[in-house]
Amino acid sequence: MSYLDNGSTLRAMFRLMPPMRHDADPTRSEVVTHIRENLRCELGRAIRAFDSMRHLKSAVLVYDRIHRQWRGCDWVPAEEVDKVSMLLAMITEMKRDLSSLRSELRKVKGEVGLLRRRRGGRRTDEVADSEEEPESEPEQQQAAPPEEKAADGEDWFKAMRDALAEGDKASPSSAPLP
Repeated sequence: MSYLDNGSTLRAMFRLMPPMRHDADPTRSEVVTHIRENLRCELGRAIRAFDSMRHLKSAVLVYDRIHRQWRGCDWVPAEEVDKVSMLLAMITEMKRDLSSLRSELRKVKGEVGLLRRRRGGRRTDEVADSEEEPESEPEQQQAAPPEEKAADGEDWFKAMRDALAEGDKASPSSAPLP
């Protein structure tokens, strides 16, 4: 949020800006000139303010693709007929965006389905391989007592000490070398 010298924000100052044209040359741009006059600043600061306000995250200034003009985010035409036509144009634009997003989503769903099918074939191979190889983890799981048997905290610690003591006796490889 960009605060001005008087304490207000750029949004508060330019949200109702009427539609204006922008040119690549800042000296011929109506938008930059309007910002420069309202902020009473030099050209460089006006350009930075314009770049900040037109960014999609702040969206203080909105680009109208149909008329190729920039306007304030809350600006509406004075006449009722123009308001309705502007709203219809916005709805049409949103419908176009929605249909493009739907088609993108369909493509991504197809790719995900394809990846799942490929992964599914590999998964059956991995499962067959893992069934052939025995694992040594169940022995370790049997050595540790389950938490359900130890209801009290003290009993649990006692059971853990016993399990650790059994583990030391059961594994001859843990004995120190002479």
